[in-house]
Amino acid sequence: MVLDRESGTVLGRRMAQPIVRVLMISGVLLSAACVGPLQQWGEETTFHPKTTSFDPSTLKQEQVAVLNAVGGFGLEGYAHQVSRSLSSALNQRPTPIKSLPVHDALNRINREGLTEEYAGMVSDYVRTGILNRVGLEKIGRALHVAYVFQPSLASFSQSMSGRFSLLGLRLLQTRITTLRLTLQLWDTRTGEIVWESSSEATLAGEDVREFRIPFDEIARRLWSHMLDDLLMGLPVE
Repeated sequence: MVLDRESGTVLGRRMAQPIVRVLMISGVLLSAACVGPLQQWGEETTFHPKTTSFDPSTLKQEQVAVLNAVGGFGLEGYAHQVSRSLSSALNQRPTPIKSLPVHDALNRINREGLTEEYAGMVSDYVRTGILNRVGLEKIGRALHVAYVFQPSLASFSQSMSGRFSLLGLRLLQTRITTLRLTLQLWDTRTGEIVWESSSEATLAGEDVREFRIPFDEIARRLWSHMLDDLLMGLPVE
């Protein structure tokens, strides 16, 4: 009887050990869930020199319009979201920029009867990378602006992979978001690109819950870094 009791005690301890481990792991994961997702950010931005004829300080006095974004194949549905995130980034600048949001710009273009002109200009831009000077000048007069921002979405992807599972449930996962954007500033009077920049970011988030990284959050962060270069040297107000 003594041997049986001792054997049962040893067996009970052995069975308890895996249960304790599971409870400890579960506790750690639940604690991580309370803290929130861990994120890693990687970014690469390319700047092109401004044209010598362009003075960035003019953007503090003259309104600049944000045009509808263009996107690669399969990304057309993000166009308005890309442009709206740019307008948001412009409004949040410490150095004020007087900007005309994309929805106001499109409304004015439509009211002025330039819808076909604008559509043709954008179509040519997708093929050639050039905003036709004649069309651009008409758009500039209709919007009462000397400069327009042309944003582009080159790529956007999100993927998810499980890193830890317990009893068939995926408890820890990694979400990876990659976004590549391009921004050009065009002079509507001369048809010249006076400044441009492109940037790519990768954001990886570890979480124990279902979690999607907001598109606007990443886009605004990229726009902000690009605009830092455009407005470099201007006093903060």
